[in-house]
Amino acid sequence: MKAVKNIIRITLLLIALISTQHMEAQKRSGKESNRAKEQRSYDYKPNHRQGDRYRTQPIRRNPHYRYPQHRRVVRTLHHNHLRFVFGGLSYFYYSGVYYTAYGNEYLVVVPPRGFRVAVLPVGHVRIMVGPVPYFYHSGIYYVESNDVNSNEQYEITQPPIGAVITDISEDADQIIMDGNVLYEYNDVFYKRIDNENGSPTYKVVYSKNNNDY
Repeated sequence: MKAVKNIIRITLLLIALISTQHMEAQKRSGKESNRAKEQRSYDYKPNHRQGDRYRTQPIRRNPHYRYPQHRRVVRTLHHNHLRFVFGGLSYFYYSGVYYTAYGNEYLVVVPPRGFRVAVLPVGHVRIMVGPVPYFYHSGIYYVESNDVNSNEQYEITQPPIGAVITDISEDADQIIMDGNVLYEYNDVFYKRIDNENGSPTYKVVYSKNNNDY
């Protein structure tokens, strides 16, 4: 009888020992699995898309891509503005800038060629193109009128090809035409040319009503 009890006791001890070893093995396996997961997580995060976060891609534009046209709109005009009608349309003028009505506001526009003014705007620049003097202000070109019977001595004209200005409006759009970087303002295309001192100048090379370029 004692022998049977001893056998049962030994059997239970063996079962308990095996269970304990199995549980410890599972714990070790779980810890190793967690360490592996932690290691994978650690390795993954710094390497995920590494080097791409701040990478910039070149934007490939159509060779004749044009930036959106800048349209300046004002709510009110200066009280000293002038109003005139040309070609059946009403225009407003003040300090060298021309406007048309745009709903309840006013839109800056290119004035009609052929329109004449009595006085050039303050700050205009005199430009010689060959033997002909031109006057430039805010993207608009003027020439002296040949009409001796008119008090309006200056006429808005076609931008002369070859005219060079020293400054261009910040509203000018940069475009690419036939591989050349040009600047467009008021439907006139300019090419940047640095002078002898290294300062930039802008030469008229094309306008919508002139295809000399």
